[in-house]
Amino acid sequence: MKYFFSLIFLRWERRNCRRRAHGICAILGRRQKKCRTHNLTFQQTGRMRMPHFPTRWARGESGADWLNCGRISMRNLAVLLATVAAGLISVPVNAQTAPATDEAVAGAQADAEPDIMYGEILVTAQRRSESIQDVPIAISAFNSDMVEASGSTNITSLNGLAPNVVLQTQGLVANVPMIAIRGMSTADPDPNADPKVSTIIDGVYIPFVSSTMLDLFDVERIEVLKGPQGVLFGKNNLAGTINVITGRPTDDFGAEARLTIGSFGLKQFRGKLNTGRFANDALAAKVSVNFRDYDGYSRNVITGNRLNGANVKSVRGALEFDQGGAFDSTLIVDWLKQNTTGPAPNVLDNGDPNWDLLPDAVKNDVRKAAVLFDPIANTETYGGSWSSNLDVGWGRISSVLGYRHLTYITRGDFDGLITPAPQLDVTRDFSGESKSGELRYVSPEGEPVDFVVGAYYQTDQWRQFNTVLATPTTTTLAQLRQDTESYALFALVNAHPAPGLTLSIGGRYSHDRKKYDIATQVRVNGNQISSFASSLEASWSEFTPRLTVNYEIARDVMVYANYSQGYKAGGYNSRGTIPENIGPYNPERVNAFEIGAKTDLFDRLLRLNVAGFMNKYRDLQSAVTRMGAVRAENITTNVAAAKISGFEVESLLRPATGFTIGANIAYLHARYTDFCADTNGVFTNGAAEPGQCGPAVPILINGVPNGTFAVPTDSTGLDLANAPKWSGSLSIDYAIPTSFGEIKLHSDARYSARFNTWGRSNLPGYYRDEVVLLNASIALAGQDDRWKVTLYGSNLTDQEVISGATNAGATPISQFYQPPREFGIDFAVKF
Repeated sequence: MKYFFSLIFLRWERRNCRRRAHGICAILGRRQKKCRTHNLTFQQTGRMRMPHFPTRWARGESGADWLNCGRISMRNLAVLLATVAAGLISVPVNAQTAPATDEAVAGAQADAEPDIMYGEILVTAQRRSESIQDVPIAISAFNSDMVEASGSTNITSLNGLAPNVVLQTQGLVANVPMIAIRGMSTADPDPNADPKVSTIIDGVYIPFVSSTMLDLFDVERIEVLKGPQGVLFGKNNLAGTINVITGRPTDDFGAEARLTIGSFGLKQFRGKLNTGRFANDALAAKVSVNFRDYDGYSRNVITGNRLNGANVKSVRGALEFDQGGAFDSTLIVDWLKQNTTGPAPNVLDNGDPNWDLLPDAVKNDVRKAAVLFDPIANTETYGGSWSSNLDVGWGRISSVLGYRHLTYITRGDFDGLITPAPQLDVTRDFSGESKSGELRYVSPEGEPVDFVVGAYYQTDQWRQFNTVLATPTTTTLAQLRQDTESYALFALVNAHPAPGLTLSIGGRYSHDRKKYDIATQVRVNGNQISSFASSLEASWSEFTPRLTVNYEIARDVMVYANYSQGYKAGGYNSRGTIPENIGPYNPERVNAFEIGAKTDLFDRLLRLNVAGFMNKYRDLQSAVTRMGAVRAENITTNVAAAKISGFEVESLLRPATGFTIGANIAYLHARYTDFCADTNGVFTNGAAEPGQCGPAVPILINGVPNGTFAVPTDSTGLDLANAPKWSGSLSIDYAIPTSFGEIKLHSDARYSARFNTWGRSNLPGYYRDEVVLLNASIALAGQDDRWKVTLYGSNLTDQEVISGATNAGATPISQFYQPPREFGIDFAVKF
């Protein structure tokens, strides 16, 4: 009978097991084996045992309602029960299994197809594998099909698809992304400026922002968790978390190759090879590679070379151990080397006579820049994660060990001018590593109370050498080193006092300690005129709670309310040339409130999720300008309080088989509520100024007053960076069946209102204008996507859109632009 089952349900299981949140897995063979995604078990000893469902019916729903557990369709269940019955009858009659027909296999697949095509995504936002619709927080998730359909090259290619999420480049330094969630962002390239949005890759927290500019290849899914995730995820998730899960080995042997050719010299090859299960089915392995070469879409008129280009080489390997028993383990290792040229600044006229000396070719063409050298960012990183799970009978113990090593060299021109030369020519040489470990216990679902408890530890060490050619005669040198140690204890408890009602309470105790060494020198004409060295240490601790209530009004309608706190540790400044500018600065905190609803309506024809939120930040860490040893310096300190509120609507409509319409809209009201600081770096004799909100503060240089004062003024009128008031997207996907397979059509429009990209000035040059970006693709695909040819286009209306804008002191504003219109063709084949 086992062979009968295997022929009929093998492919159905393989497609459903990893894609559906709660379903029946038919995994066959001589041994007990877990459906890895859903922890469902069958005993293969001559009889079949029903799986352990994460049962809602156990909480008090009607006995028959278990059929709907996990949205199992009646039609699918009927086919399964009928097949089981037929198999049981056939055993005594025939004494051997009759072969299944192709029609039977096709019928089982067709019955499974509606749920598969609906695009159900499993997430691990609560450290359990569950449907995104069952999690009482706002999440935007992208599976591999969505990432591929969007034409994504790296994580910034998803910008605009998730409401109230901005994913783009920082601008000034090419290997640094800028990620903003619900109006809160960080774009500082220095390693001691911890991000406000944490990035998790395969369960491992990435502490260095320069290594999160991810090429999206062989990615299983990306989860964007909005709001502070201060209970269950790593650290520094004040605004949210980007959780990236890469592809796992498959049970069957297979390979895939993709070749992409596109505008501006794009050539990319992506390939992966799965060994299938071997060593008595205990092991499965996978290796994937990615090679990308891109000339760039800008031109340096001084050197004649292209800018905003990249050369990327990366390899990832995975090895999975699973004998179908209580223990399984997965090791993932990766290596990436990326050489980037750029950025290409578009420098605005601020009245500086040196701006007039720029070549005329760059003054009216945003795709041309004048830099005396080609800026670079050369990055190499390697590391991995080792995750293990042990079923202890009543629950599961999981561990995740992580390691990350990163080196990079960046060189950039921060003033945007070609004379005097050099001026603000900055080189950073960095090397660092991070180690982390997490241990969790997850109790079974379906009980009156279930919970997750765990402990987390992370440490990183890095050193960086900074060389700043400030003027033709002045050079600033800095040697920096930091050792960070963090640990945390966390728990989340869910109680189910009534059918459909869940009450959750959780908390995390975090402790962070930083040891910081800095030694700086200032040289004028080769002579040292100033220097200092300090060894500093500080630590911070915080408890961050979470309270949630969610109620299932109906099987596919859930409402929730959530309160949580977030915390980001304090730190030190790397750009200070005097002790007064080093710090430490204090932690920042947020109180977050969210209400929402997640619904699947009209027999799952329409998915409609809504969320409203309000976040109150205090002791906000932000950059201001302070006097240094020879010039003004940008440093981070605690300057403000802010209140951010808004709402998000995400919808997915499937009016016909193969036809999907997605529409998202978001509103954001972000404002400072208390911001009294001297932010402009203009130091005076202390005379009263318009808008002054506090007493003038004497400027100290190495502890000695220099006769000037900083005058704090009311800055609550500044716009927060990367916080568009309105944003949204509309996407359409249509798969047309053909004799050879399918024709797949995709298009999307991404809208963003005008917003400030800098946050420290409201001058027009810092604003990204209102824009709608259009993208589209058409693909011809064979059966089961065995082959596919895709023609794609991005920014079809050729909009000129900035990703960011900066300035250093009194230098002009430099704007950095996103790619223009691009086309490409992608060839893919599976074996």
